[in-house]
Amino acid sequence: EDFKKGTWLPSVTKGLNFLASEPIPTRDVEYQQKQKDGKYNTKVREQSWNAETQLVYDKKRWFAVFPIEFKPETSNNQSIIALDPGVRSFLTGFDGEKFIDVGNRDISRIFRLGKHIDKLISTQTTLKGRQNKHKRQGLKKKIDSLFIRIKNLIDEAHKKVAKWLTTEYRVIFLPTFETSQMVAKSGKKKRKLNSKTVRQMLNWAHYRFKQTLKFHASKRGATVIDVTEEYTSKTCTKCGHVHQNLGGREHFKCPHCGHSMPRDWNGALGIFLKALRDTASVDGSAVTLL
Repeated sequence: EDFKKGTWLPSVTKGLNFLASEPIPTRDVEYQQKQKDGKYNTKVREQSWNAETQLVYDKKRWFAVFPIEFKPETSNNQSIIALDPGVRSFLTGFDGEKFIDVGNRDISRIFRLGKHIDKLISTQTTLKGRQNKHKRQGLKKKIDSLFIRIKNLIDEAHKKVAKWLTTEYRVIFLPTFETSQMVAKSGKKKRKLNSKTVRQMLNWAHYRFKQTLKFHASKRGATVIDVTEEYTSKTCTKCGHVHQNLGGREHFKCPHCGHSMPRDWNGALGIFLKALRDTASVDGSAVTLL
């Protein structure tokens, strides 16, 4: 029955040997053991996990999933922040006082691995014919290994950033976009982002990060609020003019009033202002903290 006896589905996992990165959870059970002198000593015996578990196979890797109960923390923090997901920086935030760039160091490392993958794929495509079959297979293993490494780096960055944000801020505003929607093709229409940006955006997996962020928020008493981001990166945060010809420029300069600032900063500030407007109440308070 599931993992009660210490194994999963013997017919499926027969011959499977694995090394767990963390100890497999057990439940300690106390019991009394009688000694020769007639006295009893308290002993602890490990009992196999008896809650529902999952064994997941994904991309030639096995994952053991053990649910662990936790009690949500209460937070007295009243700070808020608006986040703008991007490519040049993983996230750019504005909390009413300062701008924060998140993930600059991590993204450079991931880009280097991505470039290495591109080179390996390019080499792989030049190897034609049966005589190069084993070389192609060897390159494929290297490429798959690098993709897994990148995913692990991204997941680790997600956890660190989510923990920090939910510790420092009570309310977090984040756009409603889904990465899959940003890269989808519709008939003969071109993708909304160019191919390089698409690859980078998928690498960072912003939608997956949002799920991680919401989980950490539930643990620490924080709240994640979805905000629609239409035109926030193109709208001047000083005069409200929409810059239709912004293109892929890294710096925002309003053609109407001349206001200038980094594009990611303008996007984060735009989301912040839009969030305050959308959550405004009748009595004039912009955000009511739960």
